[in-house]
Amino acid sequence: MNLQAKIKRDIDSHALMSCTGLEHQLASIDFKALSRYDDDDSEAAYTVENGVATIDVRGLLVPETSSDYRSWGVTGYANLADYIQQANDDYTVTSIVLDIDSPGGYVAGLDGIIENIYQSEKPIDAFVSGDMNSAAYWMGVGARTITASKHSEIGSIGVLATHSEFSKALDIEGQKVSIFKSGKWKAAFSSLIPLTAEEKTRIQESVDESASIFFNHVAAQRNVDAKTVKGWEGDVFTAVKAKELGLIDAIADSVAVSSSTKQSNTNPQLEENYVDELAQAKAKITALEASEAQAKQEALDAKAAALTAQNALAETQAATRQTAIDKLAADTGRTFTDEQVTAFKAMDNAQFAVAEFMAKPVEPKAPALPDGLDKEQATNGRESGESRIMAAVAAAQAQGAK
Repeated sequence: MNLQAKIKRDIDSHALMSCTGLEHQLASIDFKALSRYDDDDSEAAYTVENGVATIDVRGLLVPETSSDYRSWGVTGYANLADYIQQANDDYTVTSIVLDIDSPGGYVAGLDGIIENIYQSEKPIDAFVSGDMNSAAYWMGVGARTITASKHSEIGSIGVLATHSEFSKALDIEGQKVSIFKSGKWKAAFSSLIPLTAEEKTRIQESVDESASIFFNHVAAQRNVDAKTVKGWEGDVFTAVKAKELGLIDAIADSVAVSSSTKQSNTNPQLEENYVDELAQAKAKITALEASEAQAKQEALDAKAAALTAQNALAETQAATRQTAIDKLAADTGRTFTDEQVTAFKAMDNAQFAVAEFMAKPVEPKAPALPDGLDKEQATNGRESGESRIMAAVAAAQAQGAK
């Protein structure tokens, strides 16, 4: 099967694409020239200048091609992976630039080339000489830096799937197609009959799933929020706007200029972003310092309030204790010295209760008689006898006095 037939077959079978202007791109491919293509005329994998290997990425991106078709507007991911490996093995090469002019292409095969870019021993930068859309951006965003020419278009971040259906054309031709299958997903998505609602849902779910991976990949590489990326709705931006949005790092006129820019492998933010970060950090420091000062003042206010409450409590307790001391003096008929009063005030409530009990006199109390026993019985006549004896003694004393 030739390349044209393979591409059309994949499109007819709703293969996932990440490509803008797909139909226009297919029309621009010179399939007739490809059919006459001679492998011996293959262009070089890359060119090297001042230690920089430049690998061209052109046209529709497909998982792989049997030969190098970049000059005809088709680039295979597997071919690019081979070129990157060759550049890594080339002792004359110190760094690699992907010179990109592509509207995008297939989702299938992207994982492999992205991994090759990550695993490259030599740093890889991207220069957008034309356009860098959809799958081309998905692939190139993993480069160390992205520089674009001022006339470039960047973006179309999203996924699409196409499905061709010829049932009406067959009806016009007087043909009737019947499909017999063992299950509803057998021969699903056939181009001979209209898609069912479930088939349409399945295709959309596949598109949404791949798009979500795309959004998160861009968000991680360019330090933007995935919701922001999704909110762009697959729009395409000029180089100036793309730089403003953080999709690229710089604008330059040539590969040489872009490759001379030395930056880290983590796709750093633009200089103005650093300025913004610095301003935000300083503002945060100021806010934290103000918050800290406020917290210190609030702590001082709280301590003062606690001290006031403590003093008020002490005054109330002292007044209450003085009242208790005055009552104790009145109940006992005693006058307490200053030292005793000070000692009373220093006591806690339990200690003062004991002191109060000890200060009060104990009233004598006759023992209670057993139940049913009167006083006469208890004394057994001793009281009256003693009284008579005492009376006689008194009388004798009176007689002797005479």
